[in-house]
Amino acid sequence: MTIEINIKVVERTSLAWLVSDGQKDAWIPISCIEDYAEEDDGMLGTNTTSIVIPTWLADDKGLTRHVKDVNTLDLFGGTP
Repeated sequence: MTIEINIKVVERTSLAWLVSDGQKDAWIPISCIEDYAEEDDGMLGTNTTSIVIPTWLADDKGLTRHVKDVNTLDLFGGTP
């Protein structure tokens, strides 16, 4: 099983990414990242915003899934 975790990439090497879920930082081997999402950051390029990794790895590293709040009004008119 896999889990998608909202993260910020703190550092990258050729073998792993140091990610933060807002509560915990952890090194994740690139070979274990099954998918990832990026968001355009304008002139600064792109930011990786989430990763899909095996559930056992997320548990082992202490990373937690954050549930997106779909009930909060988007003040800028976007869709949740």
